[in-house]
Amino acid sequence: MTTVRNGALTVVLHTLRVVLRALSHVVPQSHSVVVSASPETEGNGVETAAALLRGYAGRVVWLRDRGPVPAEVAVLAAQDLVLVPKASLRGLWAYLRAEAVLFTHGLYGSPRPVARKPVVNLWHGDGPKDVTPGRGVGALIASTWFVGSTRLFSPWQASLFGVRPERVLLTGNPRTDRLWDPPPADRLERLGITGPFVVWMPTFRRPRPVGAVQVVGTVADEADDGLAALVPELLARLRERGLQLVVKPHPMDADRRRWPGAVVVEEPDLVAAGVTIYGLLGASAGLVTDYSSVWVDYLLLDRPLAFLVPDRDTYDRPLHPPDVLDWVPGEVVDPTDRPFVELLADLDADGRLGAARRHEVAERIGLQRSRSAADDLVSALVAAGVLPPGSRT
Repeated sequence: MTTVRNGALTVVLHTLRVVLRALSHVVPQSHSVVVSASPETEGNGVETAAALLRGYAGRVVWLRDRGPVPAEVAVLAAQDLVLVPKASLRGLWAYLRAEAVLFTHGLYGSPRPVARKPVVNLWHGDGPKDVTPGRGVGALIASTWFVGSTRLFSPWQASLFGVRPERVLLTGNPRTDRLWDPPPADRLERLGITGPFVVWMPTFRRPRPVGAVQVVGTVADEADDGLAALVPELLARLRERGLQLVVKPHPMDADRRRWPGAVVVEEPDLVAAGVTIYGLLGASAGLVTDYSSVWVDYLLLDRPLAFLVPDRDTYDRPLHPPDVLDWVPGEVVDPTDRPFVELLADLDADGRLGAARRHEVAERIGLQRSRSAADDLVSALVAAGVLPPGSRT
């Protein structure tokens, strides 16, 4: 079934790439933009759409996936965000008529941009994990502008999508604006979170089919073997301190990361509770992750971090720079030693023990610090001539 699915996607994406690029040269444009995010609750997309409604005078079109409208998208729809099904003729027409396209993971097979229609790649985080495009149709997410948050990671990622250094916008990831607006306790309780907590956000090893993404198998046995001992150890040590472990699986992870004693929250759970993932992070006491880009955003909060990487020697993606795990801003958990000892000590000290190291790494990667990254992005796009000046009144 995977082979058939991938084959069908190849045909569809190739057709869209060719046809949409040809029509983009000739279809008259309107004073409008289209925004696409995957999943639909992805913060870079939602926060950018909200900022466009504040700072762009034209029509802002949100290309929808199937299913119920997420609450945060519905709120923006009440503020004149136009909702159009992505997989529809209306969606394709909105794309063709737009004077700019903004997305987080690509759109319609990512046709090569034409000069009259700038394509802004919002992406979904800065980090060391290799994002070199594969060889499949639509794998190269062709873009004219790239949005990032660090001088180290962002230009490198942008180059992989054919974006020149002068077209990298270091405004910060728009989704980080939510870090400063944590959810109230009653909403956290709907998720099963009843007190202080630490979040574990691993990246995916075994991908599952999500949207118009071709699936390529990976090996994850080494990581699974290591986690079998380490996660229960972390749960026990956190419980001693009155802390819960909240697990947020990656949307593309085939392993849903369900561990006895942990609170597991997925996208539908967050939507139902009215909680965003970055709002959840803003309420947390600390973060455990791995090669994921989330640690770069989390540096803005200056709270305890640890890196759980039991497959450090066997992980199948290159890292950039290769020595990044030697200087990340937190303990790299060693299953042969006393795991999580540094993280737990830093949690006990309310983050004071690891603060100097986090600040040093923030400077090393050139972290852009902003509490208004989405509005900063819209201002940068206007200054660059991607969007016309003028805002709603």
